Amino acid sequence: MRGFWLDFQRLVQQPGEGLLKIIVVNCLLFLVLMLIRIAMIISGKAWVYESLLEQLTLSADIKANLLHPWRFVSYFFVHVEIFHLAFNMMFLYWFGKILQEVVGNNKSVQTFFYGGIMGAIAFILAYNFIPYFERQNGSYLLGASGGVFAIVLAAATLRPNFEVHLVFIGPVRIKYIAGFYLIWSLLETVGTNAGGQIAHLGGALVGFCMGYLHEHPIRWDPLRKKDSPFIHADLTRKKKPRKQAENIDEEELNQILDKISKSGYDSLSKSEKRRLFKASQKNE
Repeated sequence: MRGFWLDFQRLVQQPGEGLLKIIVVNCLLFLVLMLIRIAMIISGKAWVYESLLEQLTLSADIKANLLHPWRFVSYFFVHVEIFHLAFNMMFLYWFGKILQEVVGNNKSVQTFFYGGIMGAIAFILAYNFIPYFERQNGSYLLGASGGVFAIVLAAATLRPNFEVHLVFIGPVRIKYIAGFYLIWSLLETVGTNAGGQIAHLGGALVGFCMGYLHEHPIRWDPLRKKDSPFIHADLTRKKKPRKQAENIDEEELNQILDKISKSGYDSLSKSEKRRLFKASQKNE
């Protein structure tokens, strides 16, 4: 037990590996919720567990979510089925490793969170503005699938020909895996888990956009006007050529000095005085 705790501390303190930390949080929260569920059912207070679950999952009711805004994030850390958790975490780990090698830790974590939030928005919009889903009252959303699909689509967009080895199948390019699950989610939007499939599609949209914009960033420079006040003055101001210091050769300098020794300084012309002055500055 002590060894497990030390490994956990190292993971928390280790910089980067944000997706791995998300996996650990999901697994720990699943374990805690299951222990609470067992304890409450045995004690005859199952309603406590149901109430806690309601506070963490996303409702199709817009007003309820506005009163509990943390649900937009908490829902994708909640799983109540072991296979749902295992499927999501394995995909998050496999495709997350591929994505991290391309965009780094921070952008990978951002992709997961943006995908989860977009999945929530897609779910709420569908269940409040599409008649077919409006009739399904009392729907709620949980699970990390929206964020996971964002990671999968981002990785497939950036490294479409990367191959993974599947049991009984062999090497498969990840673009085909992403395409299969994308089509499957689309077909299942009228199935028993329609809300989850809609969240998948919302997360997938974010993943594709994040991947595409990483390789094709929007450049704002061409949109600037030439007379824009935000353009730095150094870029528009014409630079004046620097004045070159006047050179005086040694022979000319000796002639001026001889003239001074014979007739004095006042005998020099203005041009000779100026050239003598420049020569003295140059020698300082």
